[in-house]
Amino acid sequence: MTGRGRGEPPIWTVGGILAVTAEFFASKGIASPRLDAELLLGRVLDLPRVKLYICFERELEPGEVDLYRELVRRRSKREPTAYILGEKEFYALRFAVTADVLIPRPETERLVDEALGIAAAEKRSPLNVCDVGTGCGAIAAAMATHLPEASVEASDVSPAALEVARRNLDALGLGSRVNAVLGSLMDAPFRAPAFDLICANLPYVPTGDIPSLEPDVRDYEPGTALDGGPDGLALYRPLLAQAPDRLKRGGTVLLECQPDQFPALEELAAGLKLTPRAPAEDLSGRKRIFSASRP
Repeated sequence: MTGRGRGEPPIWTVGGILAVTAEFFASKGIASPRLDAELLLGRVLDLPRVKLYICFERELEPGEVDLYRELVRRRSKREPTAYILGEKEFYALRFAVTADVLIPRPETERLVDEALGIAAAEKRSPLNVCDVGTGCGAIAAAMATHLPEASVEASDVSPAALEVARRNLDALGLGSRVNAVLGSLMDAPFRAPAFDLICANLPYVPTGDIPSLEPDVRDYEPGTALDGGPDGLALYRPLLAQAPDRLKRGGTVLLECQPDQFPALEELAAGLKLTPRAPAEDLSGRKRIFSASRP
C-alpha cells in the first residue's frame, strides 16, 4: 500500500495487498493464507500465481481492489477457495467444482497413483475401470487420461454431481470415452459386467466426527459426500459385498479411507474372499488407500 493525499483512498500494490491479506487470513485460522491470497488475486488480475511475483509493484485499480475485497470477504467466512474460484486442479487436470461436489484433494491422487501402478503391473488389455461416487469426475478423468486404451465408467447417486462430472469430462475431451451414469454403488447401469479396477472415494467420515471438521469442510462441502455413518463405512460395506461379483479374476477394488478404518476393511475383505494388498500412504505418511484383489 502506498500513501496518497488526505481524504484519498490508499493505492494498493500487488505485493502490499498480498501481504496484508495473508496476515488477515492467518488471523482467521485459514491453513494456507498466502496461497489463498495469491489464488484470489490471480483471479482478479487474470494472472497465474507465478506472474504475481514479477509485478509486486504494480498498482491496483479501484475496481480491482473492490473485487478482491469481496473475494477476501468470502474466504474469511471460510468459504473454500475452490468454490469461490469455481475450479480445482487434480492430477494436473483442471476441474469445475460447485457446492454439489466434494473438492478434489491431494490424498485422492494417491488412489489414482495406486490404480495406475496396478494397471501397469498387470498389463491387461483392454482394461475396464470403474469410478464409484465420481463427484466432479476427477478419478475417472485421471484414469481415462493416463489409460487411453481403457474403458472407463463412472457413477454417482447425485444428479447434480453427475452433471458437474459430465461437464468436466466434456471440457477435458473425455465425454465420449467415459460412460458417466446415475446410480448407487455397483447397482448403477454400467455397460461392463465386470471390472479390472473399481475405484471409490465415498463418504468415510464417521457421523460423530462431522462437527469437529474444519468449517471450510463442515459448513460448505456437501454433507452427503462426507458422512459415512457411525463408523464411516456405511457405504463401503455394501460396495465391498458387491465387489467379488463385479471384479474380474485378479481385479482390484481401491478405497480411500481413514487409517483407523483399515482393520475393519481388512476383516470385511477377508470374509468376502478378497485379498488385501499393501496399504498406500498419503503425503503425511498415514495409511490412506485400502485395496483388495479377487483371487
